[in-house]
Amino acid sequence: MIESCTIKSNAHGITLILNPEVSFETLVVDICKKFNDAKDFFGNADLIFSVEGRDLTSEEVGVIVEAIELNSDIHISLIQEKNQLKDIRMQGKIDRFYFENIYENAHIVMDSVKSGELLRTEQSVIILGDVKEGATVVAAGNVIIFGSLLGDVHAGNPGENSCYIIAGKYDGREVAIGEYRDEVEVEKPKRSLFKKASTSSEALAIVVYDDQLVCEPISRGIFKENQR
Repeated sequence: MIESCTIKSNAHGITLILNPEVSFETLVVDICKKFNDAKDFFGNADLIFSVEGRDLTSEEVGVIVEAIELNSDIHISLIQEKNQLKDIRMQGKIDRFYFENIYENAHIVMDSVKSGELLRTEQSVIILGDVKEGATVVAAGNVIIFGSLLGDVHAGNPGENSCYIIAGKYDGREVAIGEYRDEVEVEKPKRSLFKKASTSSEALAIVVYDDQLVCEPISRGIFKENQR
């Protein structure tokens, strides 16, 4: 299986070597997984960030920085682009909400989707905040939520059962993928006689498997198998 991204560390920061052939949406999911898995390795660090292998817009760079910081204790303070250091916080305040038709593979929401709001897109969607209670998200593709899934979410609308939903936090409330809608039991961490139950903050994936909706951490078997 071809890697979508590789992490290289150096004395001053990290470099992501990105595969130009994969969708930006897939790239974001893989970056979330890699930095969550390497959280203990990097620790609480303030790093310079650079990218190789793929041209990115400033908005895409912002999404990747959010993915790294939300899935680790790393703080990205500077970005190295073409041998120049830039302050990530000074690249212009992105006003609010989302950018329609900017990305080929994903519609990006820079904030939470709030109560009473309806977000409908013919693409996949990446939401950098929460889906608040009383909010609705309907996407023709996948739905990736960096924060909490508290509202009504429908991925693969109207009938694409191969899509998925990923959320930083999810409590089992009713969601929909393609033709399937149901409450989903969240897999609980396993206990042993010698170790405490895992308290990992790993994001959760909801997929259709064996004609039902199932939920488990994104590094587990069903979600990984579905992405092959």
